[in-house]
Order: sequence, then structure tokens, then C-alpha cells
Amino acid sequence: MLASRISGFVRDVIIGAVFGLGGAMDAYGAALRVPNVFRNLLSEGALSASFVPVFSSLLARGDHASARRLAQGVLGGLLVLSALVVAGVTAAAPWLVPLFAPGFDAEVSARTAQLVRILFPMSGVMIVGAWCLGVLTSHRRFFLPFVAPVVWNLSQIGGLLLGARLGWEPLIEVLAWSTLIGSVLQVGVQLPAVRRLVGTLRPRLDRGFEPTGRVARNAVPVAAGQGIFQVSSLTDVFLASLLVEGAFSGIYYAQRIALLPLALFGATIAVAALPEMSREGSAEALREHLSTGVRRVAWFIFPSVVVLLLVGDLAAALIYQRGNFRPEDVEVVHWILGAYALGLVATSLTKLFASAFHALQDTRTPVRYAAVGVGLGIVVGAAAALWLDARGFELRAAAGIVFGGSVGAWVNLTLLTRGLGRRGGGGWLGPIRGSLLRAGLGALLAGGAAWLLRVWLEPALSGGFLGHALLLAAALAAGGLCYVAVAGLPTGLRAVREDA
Repeated sequence: MLASRISGFVRDVIIGAVFGLGGAMDAYGAALRVPNVFRNLLSEGALSASFVPVFSSLLARGDHASARRLAQGVLGGLLVLSALVVAGVTAAAPWLVPLFAPGFDAEVSARTAQLVRILFPMSGVMIVGAWCLGVLTSHRRFFLPFVAPVVWNLSQIGGLLLGARLGWEPLIEVLAWSTLIGSVLQVGVQLPAVRRLVGTLRPRLDRGFEPTGRVARNAVPVAAGQGIFQVSSLTDVFLASLLVEGAFSGIYYAQRIALLPLALFGATIAVAALPEMSREGSAEALREHLSTGVRRVAWFIFPSVVVLLLVGDLAAALIYQRGNFRPEDVEVVHWILGAYALGLVATSLTKLFASAFHALQDTRTPVRYAAVGVGLGIVVGAAAALWLDARGFELRAAAGIVFGGSVGAWVNLTLLTRGLGRRGGGGWLGPIRGSLLRAGLGALLAGGAAWLLRVWLEPALSGGFLGHALLLAAALAAGGLCYVAVAGLPTGLRAVREDA
């Protein structure tokens, strides 16, 4: 996972230097949201929540023949559904773009439609990748699916550099084609390992097989719940298109940084916990997994919030500020990073608590909670963004959109924890209360130390890449030492060892 994040940062450094904030990146970022909507509906959402618990339970019983048949049936259904949707959306792209991005001018809208046509087939490819993830993680094989995105990132890096060197135009379409090719390569490197585990990659349509039917039935409410989140995703594009040009680009770049702690700790821990919770099933085991998961997430996410709030501008400058990415663009990204930071804890834990419901094969309750959180987040985000825009904040008004999402995430998490308590999943907080308090206090003290050191050193440094790097390193070192001194190394090191 760390390798994929590092390669992803290299990719974003190059993309930022080439395109900066502007219409081209608005079009690419918006077009990328469209295939991600369909992919997230079936892969990170419905497939992981419906397929993994059933598949893992068959493996736990030693019924490998049924598990193999289930995997084949799910793959066949996904391929048929993906082919139909990809064909329809690709054909309808020119009519879809004005619906979710009405504020784009004619040139940006046309460019977005062309990029949707290039990128949308990626959604079908990545859904197969999510199927691979489900098979591999159910067999406790976590390394390959989490390192495979490196190939996707390298494809984009290589394609963009080659296109720039050879003078291919428009470069934003070169990036889109490289993104699509990278998705094919990312899935391709996983298929041999999956074949060794399930014995065959031959898909089948197996509607009469009871476990396949159960997966399909469980997938419907989860897909509906993910659909709610995807409405929020497209609403971000809708609102950003109404702001000044480059607003959605700012969200795109800030999200790349904010996703680092989410991907490394929040999503990874939830993905690893779901098969284990599904195998054991008892309320006692569920509480134990929740306690462990929350402790692990909090130990890393609490200081991440402080970093984004206090030194997020240094990180953004270090990563992006070169080429067409200007210092004023860094300020915009920092504003949006601050809005992401306010909801980082809730966003990181939401998937873990939703996975607890999925382990109980209750895929409907999280949908209702998600609807409330997302709906409130959209309203708050729209009001905040339009309020900031009306008062002349220009590109920084995009932070209001993200702030609404953070509010919605906290509402969703609150509902999930209370609902799980009524299902016998309460009591997870008691054993880790002290750890959470130490981590929270440590993060606050770390933030103070990092800020004081920054104020002291900043006048002596001249800025630029080296100045930003030294200042960020010093602030992180000072803050890190304070955090470890208060929160304690054993909790963090034990979490790392157990995750490895």
C-alpha cells in the first residue's frame, strides 16, 4: 500500500506540474468521477460487502468446491452487467456531462465528454479487479491487491512523460488513455494469483446456485447505499462547476493528499477486518475486532488530522509547486485539505463500522444511515460553497463543498455506532478509552510543537523545494516525538506488526 501511495504521489507531482489548476484538470477530474461512480457501486461497496462474507464462510467450512463455483458465478454476472453499462454510458457521454457539470463552458464540457468516453471502460476493468481483491483477501492474501495500483500509477507517469516528450496533443487525453491502460495492467498482474486460488478464471452465469443468489440479494441494498455516496461524489462536480474555473481541480489535488491516511489506515484495516468478522460472527469477537480496528485507525489518523491542518500547505507546496502549479494554488489546496481534515476521523472509521454490519449480513441498515449523512452533507456543502463564493473567496470556496462532506461523515458514523450498539456490537470503546485519550492529547501537543517550530524556523528558510522540505521535516520530527512520548510507541508498533 505504501508503494502505491508513493508512486501515486509521483504521478500527481507530474500531473500538477503539467496542468496546474484549470479547465483541463477540471475536465479530467470530473470525467474520472463518472467511471468511479459505477466502479464504487459494485466493487468497493456491493461486492466487498456481499461477496466476501459469503465466500469467506464457505472457505471457513472447507467447502472449496462451492467457493469456486460462487467465484465463477459472481465473475460472470459482473462481466455481463459491466459490458451493458459501459456501452450505454460511453454512447451517452455528451448528454450526461451537462447534467452533472452544468457550469462548465462549452469547451470544458466537450473535453469532459471525450474523456468520459476514454475513461469509462476502466470501470468494468476495475470491477474485475475488485473481484480479485475479494478472492485474495478472503484467502488472507493482502500484499498483491494493495501493491497492484503501482502498475496503474506507473502507466500514467510513463504515458504522460512519453506524450510530453513526443509532442502528443492534447496531453490531457494522453493522460486519460494511460489511465485506462494502467487499469488493465493493474488487474492483469492479479489474475495469475487468483487463478491459483480458485482453479479457473472461467466465468459462468449461475443464478440457480443459492450462495450466488444470496450475494446478489445482499448486493442490492449495498449498491443502493453506495449510490447515495456516489450522488454526493457527482454533486461535488455539479457544485464545483458553478464556481470559478479550477475549483474542481483544487478538490482533485487536495483529495490525493487526504486519501493517503485514509487508504493506508482506514480502508486497509476495514478490508482486513471484514473476512475475520465474517468468519467468527459472535458479538464478543465483533466487539474485539472493532476495538482493535478503532485503536489502530486512531493511532495514525489523529496525528494525520493535525498534519493536514497545520502543515498541509507545506506538503502541498512540496508535492505540487512547480511548473504550472503556482504558490496561490497551494493556498487553495490547503484550504480544501483543512476541510478534509475535519472529517478524516469519521471517514476513516465509517467503513470499519459499516463492515461490522456487513459481517452480520445486514447490508440494509448502513444504507439508511448513509442516506441521512450524505443528504445533510450535500445541503451543508452547497450552502457553505455558495456562501464563500458570494463573499469573494473564489477558488477557496471549493473548501465549502468538502466541509459539507465532513459534516455528513460524522453524522453517518454516529448513526452506525449507535445502531451497532443496539445489535450487540457495543462495548468496544471501554477497552481502548485510555489509548484514544492518549492519542488525542498526543496529537494536540504534537500540533503545538510542530507549529512553534515552524514559526521559529520559517523566517530563516528561503522557501522553494529545499526550504519547504526542511521545514516540513523539522515540523514532523518535532511533532512526531511529542506524539510518541504521549500516545506511546507500543500501541502503534503493535498495530503495525499485527497488520503486517
